[in-house]
Amino acid sequence: MMNHQKPKLKRVIWVLVLLTGVVFLAWGGRLAWTGLSLRKHVARLQAMADAADKLHPAEAVDPVEACGLVRDLQGDVIALHRQAGLLIRWAPNLGWLPVVGGNLEAAPHLLAVADGLTEAGVLACAAVEPVLSASRAGSEVSAGLSLASISALLVDAQPDLKQALVATEEALRAWAQVDPERLSPWLAEKIAPLDRGVPLLWAGLKATTVAPDLMGMDEPRTYLILAQNEDELRPTGGFISGVGVLTLDGGQIDGLSFSDAYTVDDYLNKPYPEPPEPLLNYMGSELWLFRDANWSPDFPTSARQAARLYEYGQDVSVDGVIALDQHVLELLLTGFGEVRLPGTAQAVTADNVRQFMREVWNPSETGVTAEWVFSRKEFMGQLALALLERVENDPGSVDWAKVALGLYRALEGRHLLIFVDDADVVTALAQVGWDGSWREGDGDYLMVVDANLGFNKVNPLISEDVSYRVSLRADGTAAAELMVTYVHQGSKPGVTCQHLDAYGADLTYEALVHRCYYDYVRVYVPAGSVLRGSTPHPTPGRYLIRGETDDGQVVTLPDEAGKAVFAQFFVVEYGQTLTTRFDYDLPRVALSSDGQWRYALLIQKQPGTDSTPVSLMLSLPPGVQVLEVTPPPYSVEAGALAFDLDLASDVSVEVIYTTGD
Repeated sequence: MMNHQKPKLKRVIWVLVLLTGVVFLAWGGRLAWTGLSLRKHVARLQAMADAADKLHPAEAVDPVEACGLVRDLQGDVIALHRQAGLLIRWAPNLGWLPVVGGNLEAAPHLLAVADGLTEAGVLACAAVEPVLSASRAGSEVSAGLSLASISALLVDAQPDLKQALVATEEALRAWAQVDPERLSPWLAEKIAPLDRGVPLLWAGLKATTVAPDLMGMDEPRTYLILAQNEDELRPTGGFISGVGVLTLDGGQIDGLSFSDAYTVDDYLNKPYPEPPEPLLNYMGSELWLFRDANWSPDFPTSARQAARLYEYGQDVSVDGVIALDQHVLELLLTGFGEVRLPGTAQAVTADNVRQFMREVWNPSETGVTAEWVFSRKEFMGQLALALLERVENDPGSVDWAKVALGLYRALEGRHLLIFVDDADVVTALAQVGWDGSWREGDGDYLMVVDANLGFNKVNPLISEDVSYRVSLRADGTAAAELMVTYVHQGSKPGVTCQHLDAYGADLTYEALVHRCYYDYVRVYVPAGSVLRGSTPHPTPGRYLIRGETDDGQVVTLPDEAGKAVFAQFFVVEYGQTLTTRFDYDLPRVALSSDGQWRYALLIQKQPGTDSTPVSLMLSLPPGVQVLEVTPPPYSVEAGALAFDLDLASDVSVEVIYTTGD
């Protein structure tokens, strides 16, 4: 009997094995199919992002199609949860495996990130899809789109948007559990954009949840607009040439006006505070007036000062401050195409707006007159009203995807700065670095801030590059050498250095460009840094309005916001090159933990500047072993790491190393 049962038992076992194999094959097939689908949809979404980054008309991103992809991605993630959820939850037990162990440890957290992001994306798309559909240039719906209708849609969408925000916060918490240093290089590279993207999504959703309030749905809101001219560089982007007042009521624009910044102050009838010492010392400014309000590189500080001075001079209170430079106009106009202004034969476009503004600023054939002085900046209001007219009366002619992308680029490059007196907005903007504030770091820090004090528009002719050398010591302190080189690219013959040239009959904007560069530079470094040496650059008295020689020495100013400050004034003569040097000791900027050392450097970009090349040379202590470097250096020799960095936005460098012990 037993002999007859054994073959049956074997057949049963083989059948079970076969069935198990079929199940596993089917499961594996479904899992592989889900993986391929996920990969295909992620690749398509990445292609869309790359196309958007190029800002090419033929590759314009369809936001509705993007939302469809997000829904497909959510389906992939749900399928992955269903088919491999148990396996993924068990994966961290294999963290001991070489190469992939870190990936397996992070698997549950990464799946939670994917869960949160896709859920947030689907909810956000459902909330704003009517706007996205209508935003496509030329669509039938977009012809009836208005700011008021967008505001109403945002109000209706608040439940979905708030749920999307909660899902994103869950993704943020899961992302915080992922240790990029434990991931394989391939995976770390693939998911690196999440480090920026997740906080960015959170900030965007946070902004949409408070947008109705900011747009005046409950009560009118008034915002100050600072038109900063980066041709005359100042700490937050440029000289405040003009000022606008934007009033929103019930979700629509109730008023928009622009005027010359010189007309704001009421100093004939009211006492004004003393200005920052350099403005008094080098420009002879005895009062701190509105046009010089942006002296602090920290935009929230300068925005509050601008708001105070505006309210003081005009008796008008404001709820927030927006600062923009000429580059913002160029980016916005990519979505508006051609804009026609009254009395001008040529349409204004992204390609010619700078030249247009320079030409209309120039005096007429009658020369410098009182009428010209009071009307030379009227074009700012005319251009703003022309853009507003298109938005209100012909929204279908605007490519809103390009406008949104332009605003994003302006925020990322610190050409557009926003300060709103609302705690939620402040938090959201600070989270993604769009508030223009000083950023905090736990290591080394550098910010070079220039201020043109020359009564001119010379900055288009000035190129600047930075060389930074850091020699780390065994205890984590360091010696630093900073060299900043200014190249004046002017080639017009016969230009001499005149600090304040009277407005004469031959005055043109171009003439103000062809001047010497009167620069007051401040260098912000970690608190506790000590200046050891520098290069003086004396300025002859004949170059200055005060007529006295300036010794050009570097001085140490009181700390600001937990940062040490070195400052220097000098003149870069027309067509010449000037290099200034700062030698200083850094406090402990490399920190030790669990047997590893970490050196982190944050280089912060000055608003209003274009891409500035930065050469970084980091010398490590003798006998150390480098474990990880971000971004990759272009050269590693004899314990020195060399980097070529591009300061188009803030830059971070991180080096992990161990000592010989």
